[in-house]
Amino acid sequence: MQHFARQHALKQRIRSGQPTCGLFIKIPAPQIIELMAAADFDFLVLDAEHAPFGVDRLDSCLLAARAVEIPVLVRVPDHHPSHIQNALDLGAAGVIIPHITSAQDADAAVSAATYRQGRRGFAASHRAARYGALDTDAYREASDNSTIIIGQIEDAAAVDAIDQIAAIPGLDALFIGCADLAVSYGFDLSDTSRLEHPVRTICEAGRTQQKTLGIFLPDLGQVADWHAKGISLYFIASDQTLLTRAADNLSAAFKDAFASKTP
Repeated sequence: MQHFARQHALKQRIRSGQPTCGLFIKIPAPQIIELMAAADFDFLVLDAEHAPFGVDRLDSCLLAARAVEIPVLVRVPDHHPSHIQNALDLGAAGVIIPHITSAQDADAAVSAATYRQGRRGFAASHRAARYGALDTDAYREASDNSTIIIGQIEDAAAVDAIDQIAAIPGLDALFIGCADLAVSYGFDLSDTSRLEHPVRTICEAGRTQQKTLGIFLPDLGQVADWHAKGISLYFIASDQTLLTRAADNLSAAFKDAFASKTP
């Protein structure tokens, strides 16, 4: 049950508003999980919404995560309960559900991830239950107590309904998706100033309902500004971004080293 203890500790850190940081994983390879776990992030996120994570890739990457003892969340493709259940059965510490636009969406997501008072189909033959090695009642309780459920707020309709969404019990955090919010409102992606009002509205609702607030950032440049707005859950960059930056820096440094020596 050690993995449930790690999950529960992360869930409590997130819910208590302690600063936590995770990295998006876009490359569906277990070796990436091994490498990134060594960097001591609080968690990793497998992006099954925007990267090629089918069931087989989720399975191998979550197996790797279990081996290196790092909690991994899965951003599922959509609200469908089968996606949520599948990610959790494979051993994910929790799920991020995109495009939550109503209280009904949020309630359904919580229900799909929960056994007691929920609608998650029960089985104990999968990785999360150690393939039947765990006592079934103990497993059910441990899963419900430690599963992390995060709703992504990234639509104008979600901002309109944010007070009702934030009030749903069992939702651990609200993840503000600025890019999709801009698209939903018809703003230019580069004009972040126009998001000030909807983001403030989301933050106010989160604080009122004591919901943790999260956001994606490409780097650490604006962390202090967002922390001042009450954000404590950070999704910083991705494996692709880190790899690209490192490759660009190495290539540029090599060219610079020889530039002055070129006749």
